[in-house]
Amino acid sequence: MKQGMTMQSLEAILSLLFLLSIASFMLKSFYIAPLDGSIYRMQLSEDAWRVLYLRGDFHDYSDISDLKRNSIENDLDTLGNQTGLCFFLEGVRITNCRGGGKHQAVVVLHKTIIMDASPKNITFSISN
Repeated sequence: MKQGMTMQSLEAILSLLFLLSIASFMLKSFYIAPLDGSIYRMQLSEDAWRVLYLRGDFHDYSDISDLKRNSIENDLDTLGNQTGLCFFLEGVRITNCRGGGKHQAVVVLHKTIIMDASPKNITFSISN
C-alpha cells in the first residue's frame, strides 16, 4: 500500500512539472514586442508634405512673402495641433514650433520643387 501511494505521488509531481513547463512555454509565446513607430512617422511626414504641396503654396517659392509664409505656417500649425509634432521647412525658416526649444529631427525628407523653371531641393522635417 505504501509503495502504491509513493508511485501516485511521484506521478502527480511529474504531471504537475509537465503542466507547469507547458504553461510557461505558452505564456512566453504570447510576448508582444514594443511597437516601432518610425514607419508611421515617416508616413505621417509624407502625408503632411503632400498636404502642403497640394495646397499650392510652392508654385512661387523663390519669392516667399510674409503672407505666403504665414499661409504655410498656418497649415503647419493645423498639422501640429492634430499630431502634436513640430514641422520644419528649410530648417527653422518656416515652422509651427517657434521658440527657443531644442528640437531633434525624427524624420527628414529631401523634396524637390520646381522654382523658376528649375528644380530646387528643400528639406522638410518633423520632430517631437
